[in-house]
Amino acid sequence: MAFGTGSAVAHRAVDAVMGPRTIQHETVPSEAAGAPAPTSMGGSDACGMHTKAFQDCLNTSGSDISKCQFYMDMLADCRRSSGSMMS
Repeated sequence: MAFGTGSAVAHRAVDAVMGPRTIQHETVPSEAAGAPAPTSMGGSDACGMHTKAFQDCLNTSGSDISKCQFYMDMLADCRRSSGSMMS
């Protein structure tokens, strides 16, 4: 029961920082070999490295989210700074 509670707390923390989880389906046409691939703009990929580090920490630390506070702070700072640049 303790693992389930810790996992739920970790998921809430991730959702608070990164927003609710969404699933996005993309369709790639087969004839678009010569067409340039669409690139994503700024915000979503700007903090990808911090997001991955935070996710990895949550996966390895189990229910002890306090070990990931540093990564959560770095991700929050990144999102704030990239949000201010986009405005």
